[in-house]
Amino acid sequence: MTIEACCNGGRRVIYRMVGTETVMTIASPFDGSDAPVLVGDKPSGETMGIKWVDDHHTITVVKMNGKTLGTSKATFSADGKTITVENDYTATAGGQPVGKQTEIWVRK
Repeated sequence: MTIEACCNGGRRVIYRMVGTETVMTIASPFDGSDAPVLVGDKPSGETMGIKWVDDHHTITVVKMNGKTLGTSKATFSADGKTITVENDYTATAGGQPVGKQTEIWVRK
């Protein structure tokens, strides 16, 4: 995952899927508004409304074709090397299971 500045104070989040050439990109102003999720530079039907809570936390509403799939809460470590994301999905799409799961992303 790569995070870079964009969108008037927002961020562009780029996920590169391990073992594939798939790239998922979200360019969000981080103000809670829905931003399209691109897969291979093409719209996927998914959006993420990402919002800063404070300097180290965000909350995200994930939707598919306008229907809410769930929420995610992210915590950024003080050194910026680790992001812990707590997902709570109430509906499924694209193979994402319903329920709670935690992801930990570590910068190399």
